[in-house]
Amino acid sequence: MKIGLVGEAPSDTTAIKNLLSRRYPGFDFVTLLDRIHGSMLDNKKAISRLLRIEYEDQQPSIVIFIRDLDALENDRAAKRRRQLVFSSSNRIVNRAGIHLLNIFELEALILADIATFNNYYHTEVAEFADPMIVPMPKEILKNATIGINQFNESHNPFLFSLLNLDVLIERCRYFAAFIRKFDRLIVTI
Repeated sequence: MKIGLVGEAPSDTTAIKNLLSRRYPGFDFVTLLDRIHGSMLDNKKAISRLLRIEYEDQQPSIVIFIRDLDALENDRAAKRRRQLVFSSSNRIVNRAGIHLLNIFELEALILADIATFNNYYHTEVAEFADPMIVPMPKEILKNATIGINQFNESHNPFLFSLLNLDVLIERCRYFAAFIRKFDRLIVTI
């Protein structure tokens, strides 16, 4: 089964590919729109034509739309903005999409398995009871590391290949909900 990934490429899309390919080893994860980044993903004009072309060319069974909410879970206005963009993009891919909305940012998943981060960077960041209530997780990770080994978003693809998927599902509600939806979706295809 081919799974398309749309998000900030290559850091977010490759990170999610590295994470999910361990749970779904027979799936082929491909990045769509690898030339469009960040807020450009909100621009309907910029992505609609390109997304349609890449979707028709790659013909994935499912498209995962990876976005950061850039807000906390209770920010309804931010959620609504992201949902509108997802709905518009999902129509372009014939409603074959599923939304992976990271609260606050993708790096919240690293906070959910902070032991892996601590082991890799030789840090002692305390465990978070709920990584979804932590604003600016990227800054926490950067501030916990220093010098040439300072955390950077470009490290995400490698770090996500180390993260414990079971820990993420247990400790991060939005990711657990995504995995449940994804598992239900793949059995219907």
